[in-house]
Amino acid sequence: MTSPTGKSPPASQPASPQPTGSQPLEPGRPGERLSIPLVAVVLVVLSAVVVFAAGLSLGGQSVGRDSDEQAAIEAFTQTYRRITDEFVGGSEPGELLEGAIEGMFGTLEDPYSAYMGAEEFEAAFEGINGEFEGVGARMNAEDAEGLSCELIGDGCELRVVEVLPDTPARSAGLEDDDIVRAVDGRSLEGRTIDDVVMLIRGPRGSDVTLALERADREMELVITRDVIVSQDVRSAALSEGRIGYLRIDGFSSRVAEDFESALRGHLDAGRTRLIVDVRDDPGGFVDAAVEITSEFLGDGAVFWEEDADGDQRSIDVSPGGLATDTEIQLVVLVDDGTASASEILAGALQDAGRAALVGQRTFGKGTVQEWTQLPGENGGFRLSIARWLTRDKSSIHDVGLEPDVEVTGEGLRFRPSGDEQDKDEIASDLQLQRAISLLLGEEAAIAGSSPPPSAAPAVASPST
Repeated sequence: MTSPTGKSPPASQPASPQPTGSQPLEPGRPGERLSIPLVAVVLVVLSAVVVFAAGLSLGGQSVGRDSDEQAAIEAFTQTYRRITDEFVGGSEPGELLEGAIEGMFGTLEDPYSAYMGAEEFEAAFEGINGEFEGVGARMNAEDAEGLSCELIGDGCELRVVEVLPDTPARSAGLEDDDIVRAVDGRSLEGRTIDDVVMLIRGPRGSDVTLALERADREMELVITRDVIVSQDVRSAALSEGRIGYLRIDGFSSRVAEDFESALRGHLDAGRTRLIVDVRDDPGGFVDAAVEITSEFLGDGAVFWEEDADGDQRSIDVSPGGLATDTEIQLVVLVDDGTASASEILAGALQDAGRAALVGQRTFGKGTVQEWTQLPGENGGFRLSIARWLTRDKSSIHDVGLEPDVEVTGEGLRFRPSGDEQDKDEIASDLQLQRAISLLLGEEAAIAGSSPPPSAAPAVASPST
């Protein structure tokens, strides 16, 4: 069976963490996200696309695993037939079954397990493949303290984290830190970031109207959607070329290849001090997380997967990494928006003693979703089918990863663009400054951060 895009579904897929840190609006990282989104980001393993059956037959004899299940299925079948045959108002069988599936997922009370209609299911795959139709902005649901929150409403606002260059959003005048209040006149009250993704995404050439709040001023902005190609890896040379910086915005299907290319560029330039930035990264493809982690680890597990029966299996490092030499110093920047696949990467490098984590405690998304496409035009669903544990078999679900060096998230975030503004962003990014300080062996504390440790894991005794 093929994916909604007509291509064979990938071996692994991301889901959509809620909340996720910054969730790409298209959605990018379901991830987890979606993120996809995306947005979010959440680990998804898809071993096969399966047909939904569950022992249910509407036409003939119902089959259940035991007498109680048999009775429940027969009750459902009888109810369905009575409605389709006798309801005086008329009914659509497809809508009835879709509602039934949604109802089943509603009883699970799991924000990571959900049914998606055909269009939503297709959009999720488009976003995580790195090309989608939308406006070109990254957004996040945040509370008054700037921390990710689940439902938009009282005390939780949708903020523009970044307007991507050369996109419709940038051309229309959308700005970083704009607050989105409504989409096409629809209130965002009670919606998740994934809900908003689906409102803002849409066909190329169509318009979407955003009601915004900017510096206490209300305004509306009309943006014409277009095809957006995500740039999930951004690279820069810092500290007069002594440090290589690599930012991962999401784990899309091609991110590992882009990361390898950027990493090779730094190593070829002789840089042996590296910063990997996964702040506000909601995750994405599991395979991509394993491939990128394998650039720095020579052997062992990247993470462990534990199924519903408690059985565990290791997902191991792939051989041939470019930077497995421990002479290459490494720091990973994390925050509360670091989720799912990005936590797999950060957790493995931390457990292996290969990198120091600098920043804030991560989001804490430690379950595994399997994505299933239903037959016909009936969409599909994602279902939590396992938990993932770190390399040392620790669960981070609802807990997150604790950084080795905690630094508050206040101040600007550096996003390499090659412009002169980069210098100001670097100076204002306290977490990045602390990472640079560790790699260069400078012991002076950075304002707003915790005191420097006597020995930082994985970057002890850096050369200067």
